[in-house]
Amino acid sequence: MSEPLATRPRVLIVDDEFSARLIMRATLEEAGFEVEEAGTVCEALQHFHARTPDLIILDVLLPDGNGIALCATLRQLPQGHTLPIAMATGLDDIHSIQQAFQSGATDFITKPISWGTLGYRVHYLLRAHQAFEELAISEAKNRALLSALPDLLFLIRDDGLIVDRLAGTEAPDWAEWDLHPGELLDNHPSAVVAQMLRLEIANVLGNQNPKAVEIALPRNTLGVCWEARILPRSEHEVLLVLRDISLRKQMENQLRLSARVFESSNEAIMITDSRNRIISVNPTFEAITGYRESEVLGQEPRLLGAGQETRSLYRNLWALLYENGAWQGELVDQRKNGDEYPVWISISLVRDGNGDPEYHIASFADITDRKRQEAQIEHLAFHDVLTGLPNRRLLTDRIQVAISQAQRDNDGLALLFIDLDRFKTINDSLGHQIGDQLLREVGYRLSRWVRSGDTVSRVGGDEFIVLCPGCSSMEDAALLGEKLLEALGEPYEFDGKQLVITASIGIALYPNNGTDANALIGNADAAMYLAKENDRNNCQFYSPDLNARNLERLQMELRLRQALENQEFVLFFQPQIDARSGQLIGAETLIRWQDPLHGLIPPGRFIPLAEETGLIQAIGDWVLTAACEHQARWERLGLPPLTLAVNLSARQFRQPNFVEHLIDTADRSGIDPARLELELTESMLMKDIPQTTGKLQQLKARGFRMSVDDFGTGFSSLNYLRHFPLDVLKIDQSFVRELFEDEAALAIIDSIIALARALGMRTVAEGVETAPQRQILQSHGCDTLQGYLIAKPLPEAEFLAWRQSYQPASRNKGPDSE
Repeated sequence: MSEPLATRPRVLIVDDEFSARLIMRATLEEAGFEVEEAGTVCEALQHFHARTPDLIILDVLLPDGNGIALCATLRQLPQGHTLPIAMATGLDDIHSIQQAFQSGATDFITKPISWGTLGYRVHYLLRAHQAFEELAISEAKNRALLSALPDLLFLIRDDGLIVDRLAGTEAPDWAEWDLHPGELLDNHPSAVVAQMLRLEIANVLGNQNPKAVEIALPRNTLGVCWEARILPRSEHEVLLVLRDISLRKQMENQLRLSARVFESSNEAIMITDSRNRIISVNPTFEAITGYRESEVLGQEPRLLGAGQETRSLYRNLWALLYENGAWQGELVDQRKNGDEYPVWISISLVRDGNGDPEYHIASFADITDRKRQEAQIEHLAFHDVLTGLPNRRLLTDRIQVAISQAQRDNDGLALLFIDLDRFKTINDSLGHQIGDQLLREVGYRLSRWVRSGDTVSRVGGDEFIVLCPGCSSMEDAALLGEKLLEALGEPYEFDGKQLVITASIGIALYPNNGTDANALIGNADAAMYLAKENDRNNCQFYSPDLNARNLERLQMELRLRQALENQEFVLFFQPQIDARSGQLIGAETLIRWQDPLHGLIPPGRFIPLAEETGLIQAIGDWVLTAACEHQARWERLGLPPLTLAVNLSARQFRQPNFVEHLIDTADRSGIDPARLELELTESMLMKDIPQTTGKLQQLKARGFRMSVDDFGTGFSSLNYLRHFPLDVLKIDQSFVRELFEDEAALAIIDSIIALARALGMRTVAEGVETAPQRQILQSHGCDTLQGYLIAKPLPEAEFLAWRQSYQPASRNKGPDSE
């Protein structure tokens, strides 16, 4: 009888793979064993003679021989006659398994090894070895010991009958299996399993070699996986050992899954030992770093570093890793080719059974794309998409920084609020694509003319703000404003079209005009509106009275919204006469606002505000409806028919249901559509030409007349103009006013008249104020005249009275006589 096993049984691992020995040693030491290692047959024999182990785990293939021969050699030695020897081999390597048992192997461990159950397996082998030794002394004791084993042992004859069940505390419930021990093979529900076992038993009896197979036997509706080992007992009997390996198979599957995760992970994985030497990496590591596994094994991870991190960072990293067992953060690494890239890395610490650090597992991902996307998102959050300039949010931050700096240095700063003049006209006439190009060019010109420390920002639409830290004097700010006006006033060229645009600039100074960003921006904005009121294309400084004017503007906007509901708008009418006969042929309708607080307000004061606030659409609809009602009322009074010209706004004309709404309005009033002349601007015609042409053709088909207002001041294309169903071209009053001062004005008038005749249209000259103007327009073939020489715009009652008293032969007085 051998002596009881020591407190820490000694296990000799014989394997030529260092990593396999490393993991096996760590697993067995954690399970309570004392472990020795050998990588060759020679080293194994040296360890064996120096200190006989309690159990040997022996690999089949070794550099200087093979494990099967070594097993046979050890069995010939006195110390190794009964020593437990477990061969490590693949389950499918049947030949090696057979040779192993023939050479005297006690058992075998299948590869890949189930690390989670290895310790239990070795404990079991040692316990089984001791049990079999005691079995030789006492059959009763032997059976008692075998009964404590987890295996089921059956003695089976060559005819398939079970002679005896020798051991197994975990024997299945035969009633549950619907089996009896003597009918295990013949009456098993699975004929395939029974046939397989019979064939394997026959083979073992035939060649007297042990055999191991895996079988699945049902347990009610649940399955359990068994390992069946068939050992020859005599020429007619075999020993069948059934072991429930369901847990082992489950853990093996988990290990295979873990290995697959390791191999196929989208993140790089690197494992280092307790000395922080790399012992394993996955394919993603190779793909990201450019290093092959063979190039980094045994190296420290520092070879991946780009050298940007400080020593203090690494000291903090290791301190937190060993304190918390994990660390994660962002580092900068370097590929094999020298390229630097950011990584997000997570490191976990693995301790051994004694709690000492054993491995470090690091997983990391290249976050270059994520960093680029974050930078793009941050840029979009603080910059204008169209021009790339800082937006209002970033500008506000920079203003606050500049104010703090100015406070420390007892200095000042200037804020220039820039708004492009008549940008909406260009945008509507040439399209948003040209408008966008213009805005980008404006941003470029502004950036080119300011200092490196200044900020050019686009805060919305055609509005830009220039922040100038250290610019504290009005003279310096005014000089910069003039330079910017000059730069912006240079011609622009897009798609062969040359444009000239001006700007209005408002200037606010810190600290006199505000001590925070909102106050400075608001006051510079107010000064900009003052520049607009002063004929545009100029700079204006903020003054305190501008706040009162801004308040007045806000109040006007509020009153304007209430004016429609309170029916405060009225129509005025300016007569139009035939240039040759002097007969009254029509009138242009002009809106006025009868404000209860401020009296009669001309359109120049509220129409721009209505366009900014979007109220122009509702106001335009009101004008159309009121014009139709006036026309219908005059016809009911029996007055001779006249044509009323009504101005349309761009927003009103672009309504999807504009045509239907206009037709419905005319039908409800009962007027003849031919008595309504719709005035459009050149920019409205050139905006979305296919849609515009379609609407004009629909209106023309219903009898409405169409005219182009202020012709010659826009950017219309004659090629498109000839396809529009138009009736009238209106000559802008600026040409009439300069008729005798500028020869070019008369040339333009002649061109417009000739163009109208060629296209079958009539012409209307606006702003006729003197008899000489009337005479030259008549002599050059203008069809219709309108202006103060005939009559100023009149409310309905005065217009009807004027109409009744008007005589074509009479000479109308000019404005000087009124």
